[in-house]
Formats: sequence, structure tokens, C-alpha cells
Amino acid sequence: MNKLQKYQLRTAMLELLMRIEKDQGYSHLLIDKEIQKNRFVQQDAALLTEVVYGTLQRKLTLEYILKQHVDKNKKVEMWVELLLYMSIYQMFYLDKVPDHAIIHEAVEIAKKRGHQGIASFVNGVLRNIQRSGMTDFTNINDPVKKIAIQTSHPIWLVKRWEKQFGLETTQKMCEANLRNGTVPFVFNL
Repeated sequence: MNKLQKYQLRTAMLELLMRIEKDQGYSHLLIDKEIQKNRFVQQDAALLTEVVYGTLQRKLTLEYILKQHVDKNKKVEMWVELLLYMSIYQMFYLDKVPDHAIIHEAVEIAKKRGHQGIASFVNGVLRNIQRSGMTDFTNINDPVKKIAIQTSHPIWLVKRWEKQFGLETTQKMCEANLRNGTVPFVFNL
């Protein structure tokens, strides 16, 4: 894949995430349409699909990770946040693309879509996250909140499940929901 194709693929990922976030678009329809429009080869279509779905699925976790590396008073535009989320997702949850390539592509998108200041911000945040590694969730004292953030489930749902099934079963249910292609968690009542 050449540089232009890489850029088009990453830009398509970002555009899809923006449309889903902003317009509440149906992800499966938008992804299919984008793949057909750009005539992505199977491998690129699979990466696009994985990154978009994975970023959506892990959004609460990605938000938490990003908050550990960005000043809470810093105003970050939605597209920049989504660019960072998809990049962090690829860095921690996928292993086919090296971190330096993920960071480079994110910076290129930030330059073209924004300006050098945004590109520098994106570069700094992603390099800091790369150096730090996966966020440590042990500092979250509330076990329900910890499960919600680690597994990217709404806290209200984790609270409900914890009351019904207990903490250990809730943890297993949330983790099972994250696994691709598995049967949903089944337990005996």
C-alpha cells in the first residue's frame, strides 16, 4: 500500500467515526458504503472495519486513556479526539501496524485537516501514550466504575448487572461482550 492509499484509508476511518458520532449514523451501513465508494481491497476493508468498530466498542476505555494524557482544561475538537481514539485503539488492541506508522499517519491527517499546532499536539499525545504503555486501571477505587472503564460498558449497565449477578459474574459478562465471534456469556441462574 502506498502513502496515498494509507492516508485515504485512515481518513476514511476518521470520516466514518465522525459521521457516526455527529450524525448518529448506522455504522454498518456507512462502513459498507465507504468500502464500496473507495473500492478498498479486502485487507484494507477489514482494517477499516476493525478500527471503526473497535474504536466504537472501546470508546469509554479510550476516553479514559486519553484523559490521563491531556489537560482537562484543554479544549480538543471532536475530530482530533476521534483521531486520537482510533490511533490509541490501533496501538493497544491491534498488532499489524507498528506504532510509529500509526503516529505518523495521525500526524499527517492532523496537518492536512488542521494545522501544525494540532499536528504537534497529536504527535506529543500519542508519543507520550506510546512511552507510558497501557493505562493502569488499579487507581480506580470503585470496582463497578473500574469494570465499566476497563470493558467500556456504560456504568449504569454495570451497576445493574452487579446488583443482579455480583461483581465477578458482571466482570465476566463484560469481558465476554468484548470478544469477537464468541457466544455471549452464558451462566446458570
